[in-house]
Amino acid sequence: MYYLKGDVITDGRIIKDCLVQITDGEITHVGNERVNTNAPVYEVKVGYICPGLTDIHIHGVNGFDFMDNQEAFAEIAKLLPRYGLTSFLATSRTGTINDVKKFLEGAKSYQGNPIVGANCLGVHLEGPWISPTYSGAQSKSYIRQLTWNDVENVLNPFLDIISVITLAPEEVEDYAILNHLRANGIHISAGHTNATIEEIGAAIEYGLTQITHTFNAMSPVHHRTPGTAVASLYYDILTCEIITDGIHIHPNMIELLYKVKGSERMVLISDCTGYNELADGEYFFREKNLIKHGNKVTLDNGQLAGSAITLDKGIKYAVEQCNIPLEKAVYMATQVPLNAIDKGENRGRISAGYKADIMILNNKLNVDKTIVNGEIVYAGGV
Repeated sequence: MYYLKGDVITDGRIIKDCLVQITDGEITHVGNERVNTNAPVYEVKVGYICPGLTDIHIHGVNGFDFMDNQEAFAEIAKLLPRYGLTSFLATSRTGTINDVKKFLEGAKSYQGNPIVGANCLGVHLEGPWISPTYSGAQSKSYIRQLTWNDVENVLNPFLDIISVITLAPEEVEDYAILNHLRANGIHISAGHTNATIEEIGAAIEYGLTQITHTFNAMSPVHHRTPGTAVASLYYDILTCEIITDGIHIHPNMIELLYKVKGSERMVLISDCTGYNELADGEYFFREKNLIKHGNKVTLDNGQLAGSAITLDKGIKYAVEQCNIPLEKAVYMATQVPLNAIDKGENRGRISAGYKADIMILNNKLNVDKTIVNGEIVYAGGV
């Protein structure tokens, strides 16, 4: 048993000068007094004690990609705590059906034998069931319609590990497929889609609940033919992912989304494609020519190719550039993503009965320490 003492961020608010008791990997008391006066106290004099971050849309980090091989899952899980992450959804990219199956098999195998690091809470399938009109950096040659045959042969064997599927609802063979997936606990997110606002509304009736990297790779805002970007603002039920890297979205648009949706329906994501630590230059990775300049990664035709930031940097940008309060930005990177995938029953809060998965931020909003299951797995600051 031990205590952390300092300013706590949880539930979208800051609690000053608080004691957090940690026992056997669990938060067992939060308050102003020590229950056990013999337990050591570790004081955070400058900074904040926060829930560990959860990224529900991340493809890789530090050169690793979840679709490379099964070993990548362990490597990424070990690296993520240095960026404040204690939980994540392993996210795929559009590939062949065999590639998708190998990714799912790798995820299932890893979840059966996890290593010490961030917790893999399941997978997020981004494609191949998307629109060729808004493919982004995804390979058009692998895009296909989601059919009952793919449901039976690709998805049904892995229902226990699939948490989110990004798809273009207008490209689905039968909207009843959405009902089937949602009934099995899978969250449906519209992304890389050319859907109209009417098509998004119809998909909501069949179980659509989320929008993937809002404003990117989707039918745009238009006053006569409103698309998915408008639908994300219009439908209160939709939870919206947003990339806060200063590249994908203008800061005023991020602020607008926050004003419309509020912190309960807005999820900060990294969409990191593993190129965060690359030096600036030109590369050939995974059958693609890439150009990296600062936080910007593009194909050689200028198309954005995911992001090159991690979620901790996304929080910092949201606070410093988008007029979002720190406590709300942390909330949208901890509790809201977990609630969006029905995993918030014992994670994502600094509260008794919750797992001791904790990030300590310094006063510059950089990660100082990360605790997983009560154990410090990253220390050193940034």
